[in-house]
Amino acid sequence: MAIKVLVVDDDQRTREALVEILGRAGYEVIASASGEGLESLLSGDFLAAAIIDYNLPRRNGLEIAQSLRHTMPTCRTVLISSEYQPWRQSDTLSASVDRFLAKPFSKTDLLNVLMELIPPSAHLP
Repeated sequence: MAIKVLVVDDDQRTREALVEILGRAGYEVIASASGEGLESLLSGDFLAAAIIDYNLPRRNGLEIAQSLRHTMPTCRTVLISSEYQPWRQSDTLSASVDRFLAKPFSKTDLLNVLMELIPPSAHLP
């Protein structure tokens, strides 16, 4: 069974690139352009991790991460952004987000972070 990872990014090219990278690495990816309707999209799914852009329409990525932490406490979250400055909200960030990656980042950086966050047993066939 593949490890499920959520990708939330309103930029289509970025979202598609992340889906491609993660898919090639063997993850099952659920993608969304915004945080709207995630509850119904994820109904019954177990997520190992979520990669969430900070700058999204309506709700920002930190708000989505907080919501995920409440509904799926074991889901590891990675906040990504080219503009967000995590040190400005470090208390809120550390309570809701496991890692922050500044854009642009390499696929190796992304995959290494996921390997660190998701228990090794989940990566076994």
